[in-house]
Amino acid sequence: MSFPKVTILFSDGNLLKDIAAIDGIAGIVGTVQTVGLIGIHNVVYSLKDAEDKGYTALAEPDFHRHLREFYAELAGNQELHIMGVEDTMSMTQMLDKDNEDGAKKLLAAAKGRVRLLGVFRKPDAGYDAGEDFYDADVETALTKTITFVQDQHTKYSYLRCFVEGRVANEESVNILEPKTIESDYAGLVVGGSNDDGSASIGTALGRMVKYGAHIKPGKVANGPLQLSEVYIGTKKISEMLNLETLHGTGIISFMNHPTKAGFYIGVDRMANTGDFRISVHGRIIDKAAVIVLGTYVDELESEVDIVDGKISELDIAALEGKLEAQVRAGMGDQISDVKIYISPAQDIVNTGKLVVRVRIVPKGYTTFIEVDLGLAAA
Repeated sequence: MSFPKVTILFSDGNLLKDIAAIDGIAGIVGTVQTVGLIGIHNVVYSLKDAEDKGYTALAEPDFHRHLREFYAELAGNQELHIMGVEDTMSMTQMLDKDNEDGAKKLLAAAKGRVRLLGVFRKPDAGYDAGEDFYDADVETALTKTITFVQDQHTKYSYLRCFVEGRVANEESVNILEPKTIESDYAGLVVGGSNDDGSASIGTALGRMVKYGAHIKPGKVANGPLQLSEVYIGTKKISEMLNLETLHGTGIISFMNHPTKAGFYIGVDRMANTGDFRISVHGRIIDKAAVIVLGTYVDELESEVDIVDGKISELDIAALEGKLEAQVRAGMGDQISDVKIYISPAQDIVNTGKLVVRVRIVPKGYTTFIEVDLGLAAA
């Protein structure tokens, strides 16, 4: 370059805007065929980025499908943690807390950033899925999430797991009710864009990370999903007579609404019947846990005054007020209220232990609306 000049460089792929991660990053662990991708943790920010790292439609059609649907739902670019495993690894094994090559590996590499974890599997050709409606792997995978997530809690990693509800025998009447598993941490995603028994994990995760932790993935005001058709097994959901019954078993699945075009997620039911029976309750608590941790870690080994054998009211007020301020600042209108209580009657002098009770009052949701409609004389 001997002459002064202006050089124009043309770049591609800039029309998709970056979408801020409002309440946590997603991660996906699933089957790959490419040996070089097995056990490798990758961070991607767009579908093209994933393709550039080997997750192409040709080489990895199944994983690519979930990535494509994730970014289509997000309608932008966002950090996503992904890892491939061999086709002999079941979802149960992926969610085994002692399996160093499973989802545990991805979470360790992500260093606590992943709040929503999806797992899926494309088994090898000779795989026996059992005789029930769902692949036998589904129930054991849901059960594994209990010890898996509890183990993650010891590492200060707070997350929810979403398991692919693989349909094995759609005519079977032996249908698992996930809500009986009583896992506070798992949701079973059932139904998807392919008619092969798989589920659209990417779509579910994409809709969740697009909005705050308190926003239901099925919120109708946020518009339909980016799916042109949805199947459960080989059947279109529009042709299923037992679709509502299936939803009631405790799954996250898809539906149509009257007067609305397109497909929506139904109730975000998780695999339990307790406080965390819907995903938004779990996501809110996970966010609160991160705030509590970040607030009180600064208080470790700090001193408090003792008055008549009890923690002083001044110290209690300061500790309660500090956390309340942080929760309200960090969660704002995502919750209805927060209540914090520290009992003064704690033997902190001899135990060195401070017990704090935090209760989050969540939002209420208009899941069912009943209207009494009639005529009036005047």
